[in-house]
Amino acid sequence: MKNTAIALKDSSMSDYEIILIRVMVVLFAVFSLLPYGISWDYSGSSALTMEGSITTKLEWGGLISLSMIVLYRHLPVALGDLRSLNPFLVAILLWCLLSSLWSPLPGVTFKRAIQLYGLVMIAMAINMAPRPLTLLLKYLLYPLMGILLLSLFMVITSPSLGIDYALGGAWRGALSQKNELGQVAAVSILLWQARACTEKLDVRVLLAAIGFSFFMLVMSKSSTSLLITLTTSAIFHVLRKRRLSSDYPLTRIMLAFCCLILIALYLFFIQESRFPTWSEVSSPIAHIFGKGSDLTGRTDIWELVIREIRKHWVMGLGYGAFWLGPDSLSQFIITALNWIPLQSHNGYLDILNEQGLVGLTLCVLCLLAQAVSLVIMGRKDRTQAAFWAAMLFVIVVTNFTESSLFRGFGFQNVFFIFALVACTSANRRLKQ
Repeated sequence: MKNTAIALKDSSMSDYEIILIRVMVVLFAVFSLLPYGISWDYSGSSALTMEGSITTKLEWGGLISLSMIVLYRHLPVALGDLRSLNPFLVAILLWCLLSSLWSPLPGVTFKRAIQLYGLVMIAMAINMAPRPLTLLLKYLLYPLMGILLLSLFMVITSPSLGIDYALGGAWRGALSQKNELGQVAAVSILLWQARACTEKLDVRVLLAAIGFSFFMLVMSKSSTSLLITLTTSAIFHVLRKRRLSSDYPLTRIMLAFCCLILIALYLFFIQESRFPTWSEVSSPIAHIFGKGSDLTGRTDIWELVIREIRKHWVMGLGYGAFWLGPDSLSQFIITALNWIPLQSHNGYLDILNEQGLVGLTLCVLCLLAQAVSLVIMGRKDRTQAAFWAAMLFVIVVTNFTESSLFRGFGFQNVFFIFALVACTSANRRLKQ
């Protein structure tokens, strides 16, 4: 197996630039995970205010400025990475910017589209470093474990902030909601496993870190994150093993999964002479995790969002122009639900609403292109391909219940864009 840490051939990168990139990794995790403006006011209107605050602009504006410096100093390599970007990512960036022409809030749409361009620049700058995957695994774990420790401290010292009593005492710690704490714990568990496969670690430290992360995952009561943890760990270890590899490993896994589903449907049909309803499929699983088969009320939001989608389903309303809180275009949903949602809790519905069928199609093609890149990478660098494949699974699945793809400075979106850039950049260097 080749070294998973692919070095940049540009040997002119100085020590201070490498330190700068390490700082960028830590800061992008902190800024994307902690509440906007580092404020623990959890009201929806406050979150919207802080998203556009001077603090948030300084945070991400500073990171984008640092990335511009790194990219300028290594312009030939940066241009090569730019040309090799996922073509459908480039198409999405252009489509989001173009949607400002018909958006009811063109200024908002333009600003949020430019934010995506900034995230791509940050991802490209970090991938300028020698051995970018090793750097990411090491320096991303520092803020993630720090956030978990801070969350435990907040639960102990300030339960009113660290515990969401409205959701049965689920822990949210230093983050905005329990699902975010669960995601941090789930990603930490995967990162520790990947790091153990790329460098030698003290077994006691590894077990203690994974054990603590799993404890925080359980206390968050995030059933989605728990399922994600188990599945991504399996995906990572299956795909990285040489003895389990083949010419078509992903195809075989998907075929096996589809076969199990078909067998289950066949057995049900033999017994009942009909196919199962959604309620019959989801109720047993939902009962295990203490949820209703209506996905904890998400379907109420989906029905309202679908009404809006019908008005502009081809080209979309305009990127980032819908979920803007009270007195915005989503006011009718706020009125119907009597609370302030800032997303539909289904990222694909939000993409269809704001970017239309064109945007959703580009998003699906972008994900498929990423899968193809991973297959190509797996031929030369199995461990790195397995890690990014597991992360792709996380992003695709969680986006069904939490809007994350192409949504601002949230951790999942930032990490997704980083993954897209990392795969194409790594493949370009492997080819060289």
